[in-house]
Amino acid sequence: MKTLKSVINDQFRNNALLITMACFAVCLLITRVAIARSEFYFFLAWNIFLAYVPLGITGYMIDRPHLIEKRHYFYPLFFAWLMFLPNAPYIITDFIHLKRETSIPVWFDVLLLISFSLSGLLFGIKSMKHMFLMLAVRFNYFMTWGLMLVISFLAGFGIYLGRFLRYNSWDILHKPLELIQCIFESLTVCPECKTSWGMTVGFGVFMFLAFIMYPEAE
Repeated sequence: MKTLKSVINDQFRNNALLITMACFAVCLLITRVAIARSEFYFFLAWNIFLAYVPLGITGYMIDRPHLIEKRHYFYPLFFAWLMFLPNAPYIITDFIHLKRETSIPVWFDVLLLISFSLSGLLFGIKSMKHMFLMLAVRFNYFMTWGLMLVISFLAGFGIYLGRFLRYNSWDILHKPLELIQCIFESLTVCPECKTSWGMTVGFGVFMFLAFIMYPEAE
C-alpha cells in the first residue's frame, strides 16, 4: 500500500500545471495582504483548498481499480466527491466581493479573482473527467453521459446552496433534515425558486459545456 507521502507526490505530479496555477493565485493573495495590510480576500485560500478536494478524491481513485470495481468502495467515494464538487466552480461567484473602494488597483483584484476562479473550475472539470472514466466502467455510454449532465446540474444547485443559503458540503451529514427542507423550499417557493432554478440551469449548462471542452483526463 502506498504511503501518504507517495500519494501526495502522485497528486502533485499528475496535476502539476493546475497546482502551479493555484500557487500563482495564492502568491497574488499573499502579495495583496502584504501591500494592503488587509486579510479581506483570505477566504480564497480555504476556498481553493476545498476546490481541490474533488480532484484529490478522483485522483486517488483513478489508479486503484478495486475502488472502482467494488460497490462498497466506489459509491461512498462517489457520494463524497459529489458533495464536494460544487466547491470547485463556487469560487467563480466570489466575484461578488470585488470592490473598487480600496488602495489596491481594481485590475489586481480582478486578476486575483480570475486566478482563483480558473484554478477552482479546472480542478472541478478535471475531476469530472476522472469520474466520467470511472462511471464508464460501471455503466453504458449513454447512461454515463446522462449522469454527467445530471451531475453538472447538481453542481449548479450546490453553488446556489453555498452562495445564497450558506450551506457547506458537510452539512448533508451535520444537519440533513434542515438541508432537505431548505432544498425543497428553495425549489418550490417563489421568489426564491427563480434564483435557485436560474443558478442550477445556468451553472449546470456552463459546467457541462466546460466538461465537454476540457481535454481528456490523463
